[in-house]
Amino acid sequence: MTKAKKITYDKDLGIKEVSSKKGFYKIKLDLKQKHLNHGGIAHGGVLAGLLDIALAGAVSTTMEKDEWCLTASLSIEYLNPAFPGEIYAFGKLVKRGKNLAFVEGGIQSKDKKLLTKATGIWIIKTLPIHSTKIKPSKKMD
Repeated sequence: MTKAKKITYDKDLGIKEVSSKKGFYKIKLDLKQKHLNHGGIAHGGVLAGLLDIALAGAVSTTMEKDEWCLTASLSIEYLNPAFPGEIYAFGKLVKRGKNLAFVEGGIQSKDKKLLTKATGIWIIKTLPIHSTKIKPSKKMD
């Protein structure tokens, strides 16, 4: 039996939790050279990843121990460029049902300038009774 690896994507990016309460989640990232595109601003994929984590975090604050969630839809509006330094991503739960959650959020600069806006839909699943871990699907050839 192999031990499951801990998911570290958020930590690898340098993301840190700022606050968490029911229906709300906020994280921060100190944008560094490795997060920038050739134009010297944050890569859109980095910002999309931050939003995915923040919005999912808002959903996760309402989940039971045997539940997990995954992104069904994420829509992002890039309003202003993000330059090196601290940025903050947040997610707010708009509505949650048994199987779906609707979330909104965004990214702000340290001086509270809105850089992005986002909306999304998350699917909520219940783990099988015998399972405590999500197993990866088999590799497709």
